[in-house]
Amino acid sequence: MPKIDRRVARTNQALREAFQQLAVTHNYRDITVKQLTEVANVNRKTFYLHFDSIDDLAETFVHDSAEQILKVINQTDIKKSLATSGIIFDQLAYFYNQARDFHRVVLLNDDYSFLARKVQNEVAHGLTANLQTAYHLSKVDALVCANFLIHNMMTFFRLFFTGQLDLTPAEFKQHLISLNSYGVHQFFYPNEH
Repeated sequence: MPKIDRRVARTNQALREAFQQLAVTHNYRDITVKQLTEVANVNRKTFYLHFDSIDDLAETFVHDSAEQILKVINQTDIKKSLATSGIIFDQLAYFYNQARDFHRVVLLNDDYSFLARKVQNEVAHGLTANLQTAYHLSKVDALVCANFLIHNMMTFFRLFFTGQLDLTPAEFKQHLISLNSYGVHQFFYPNEH
């Protein structure tokens, strides 16, 4: 495994944090490389050593977020997680609260919605194989269920962040668990009536 230069990692992290900070107060297309480099305290040349463009930098958010969400979802037996516990909810809530203002912008602001859709698509793609194996589904049915589950989760967080759900966190969690469990029940357990 190649060793990662700490300076490169610090610079990448500084630029990602600058992007998150600017996203909270700026529309996506209004963010400039100059602003990013000023907030990250790096020069323009350094930015271009790490990224081709702001879109390239934004893609790192998509991949990192999808990877972290999939890690949460796939860390335990998917059947157990979806059917009996709120482990997925608890850890996704933790994930979203780590950079709450930024995630609110991505989930709620139309200017950033393309990032949320890309994350949703990557997570659904990654979840499909796990569901296909765990529930012995066809690839099509697993893809439908994966998209249903991740869409529900992101929609619920979107509604929760906007205050449209007058629910306590515990009630919110229970609603999401119920919807996920029963909404795909027919796919997961087709022989039960």
